[in-house]
Amino acid sequence: MHHRLKPQKAFVLIKTDPGREREVADRLAKLPEVKEIHIITGEWDILAVIETEKELILPSDEKVLELVMDKITTLPHLQDTNTMIPSFSRYKSQ
Repeated sequence: MHHRLKPQKAFVLIKTDPGREREVADRLAKLPEVKEIHIITGEWDILAVIETEKELILPSDEKVLELVMDKITTLPHLQDTNTMIPSFSRYKSQ
């Protein structure tokens, strides 16, 4: 019997070049691991919610950081990121 592990969720705050928020959001939308994109006000410009599949070989935190470093921070017009990986999550049933 194959047990599927729950995906690892992470939140990435992104600072873009001025006026480039929508362009960066469009590029983020092309990444399959990016599940939500929010253009926000304040110090950061975008909040992206990402999910990576948990694996037995590579710890999920490393997989999240690999995704951020290899696919997100390399996007054009991006100045800075701040990645938050929850240590505990609770979901309300709908």
